[in-house]
Amino acid sequence: MEFETVILRFRDLVTENNVTIARHKDMIDKKGYVWWGWWNKGNEKLPFEEFCVLKGEIESKPKYFYLMDSGQEKLYKAECLDIKCSGSDKILSPELECTPNYYNEQKYYAWFKFDKIEECEADEVKNYTYVKVDSLFVENHSNYEKFYGKRVYNIKEMIQQNRTIWFVRNYNENDDSDYEIQLLNSSVVEPHDFSDKYFETGSDTLLWLSDLHFGTDDVFKVKMAKETDVTLTAHIRNAYNDLNKVGGLIITGDITSLGKPEGFTKAEEFIVDLNRNLTRKLISENIIFCPGNHDFVRKNEMLGNGVPEKVSENPDSISAYKEFYSSIHNLNPNEYMACGRRLLMSTGRTVEIVALNSLILQQYKDFEGHGFLSDKQLEYVANKMGWEENVQTNSVRIVIMHHHYMPTCLVEQVDVKKPSSVVYDAERLVQWLAKYDIKLLLHGHKHQSFVSKIGHFDNSIYEIDEDRMKNIYVIGMGGTGAFNCENKFSTLTFCNDHIELKFFRIYADNTETDKCVQTLRIPI
Repeated sequence: MEFETVILRFRDLVTENNVTIARHKDMIDKKGYVWWGWWNKGNEKLPFEEFCVLKGEIESKPKYFYLMDSGQEKLYKAECLDIKCSGSDKILSPELECTPNYYNEQKYYAWFKFDKIEECEADEVKNYTYVKVDSLFVENHSNYEKFYGKRVYNIKEMIQQNRTIWFVRNYNENDDSDYEIQLLNSSVVEPHDFSDKYFETGSDTLLWLSDLHFGTDDVFKVKMAKETDVTLTAHIRNAYNDLNKVGGLIITGDITSLGKPEGFTKAEEFIVDLNRNLTRKLISENIIFCPGNHDFVRKNEMLGNGVPEKVSENPDSISAYKEFYSSIHNLNPNEYMACGRRLLMSTGRTVEIVALNSLILQQYKDFEGHGFLSDKQLEYVANKMGWEENVQTNSVRIVIMHHHYMPTCLVEQVDVKKPSSVVYDAERLVQWLAKYDIKLLLHGHKHQSFVSKIGHFDNSIYEIDEDRMKNIYVIGMGGTGAFNCENKFSTLTFCNDHIELKFFRIYADNTETDKCVQTLRIPI
């Protein structure tokens, strides 16, 4: 294994175009150097030994690394003075004051100390050859064997690859091959809120989780602190023997407990751990999730008789969620924080899944947990998915959100100070679901399992027959990682004529065996 330098990938996700480089160069002007964080994708691990080799070389003489802007296809050369990393754990910047403030409180696997950053010709990548580094990828596995020992053809070739770092050596025209590789699945590399093409899952099954509530005190461990610990992934694997068949992931909100960065960091670590058990890896195109009321930070003040603001107008409330969204999907969320995915299952069945944000309104001390979607969000999503032009389709359409369409609270007394579990604009939602032929509505929120079938019709029709009513199945997961509830997860398997949902119960205290507790079949 011989390499000369590395090429680090970045994109202006949190900032405007060119601002990432500008802010780092400003810090160099002020402090003399800047710390640059390395963000990794879910299939990448910390190449600790290789970074140690580079660090040793840098101690003798600074080295030049490359920074590749995949959004604008630009290349920069950066002089590196030091590398900081710590085993398998993410760490804060060694000097917060020498890191741009938009991410200086985030933890990453490695930090690079640069004292010069200058733009260079994009064709400089052609001076190098790809080098194989097994330790970079989960389970020493990558899909890039044909690249190794080959000249880097151009930046476009690199952008196709689902990775954030390349180890390279000087190109040798006598030994190294020289041709361009175009990946067949390169269409999924350019990130989108709403997929414009179907992603081939290679599977007929999706995994559905809800209300994970990652934070400082978790029901299920993400990592093993001691030998007796059983991680959440292990519980899922124990209950569902065919975990390796999963081809996608759905999460219906409350990913964290308090909407703080450490909770979302654990969520990312969980996805990485889950990926180790999957044959078909989770990437942006087969992961879809929506925010829950615990994923946004409430305002520490009373609303009183005022009108709640839109949560999008309060950056501090949503900053951690936006960072998580950007990390998973490789772009900033839209103003509604909604998204959509198109999947081609191994049975040939096409599936369209939309994630709605049921927390359009800002939360306050006396206005917390209330659900609202808004007509504008529903119109925006239908337009982005192309449903306005194609109301009916052979695809199975699924909508996910966090709040309920129907109340599921099992209470003896009504407390008017507490929010209902239902979105305020529930009737508008169900009309929208019926209009666009949605088959399933999946949600979480109240940690109470729920299955119901509702029929809805077009109010503009004078005479209505039962066979003209749209049947929509509303299913509440309950919770997967919540305290004091029956924690469950589900699988959705798409067969030729029906969808099979299996519900599994998992036990954090290990008093019982994790197991399947219910099967539901929904005709297509």
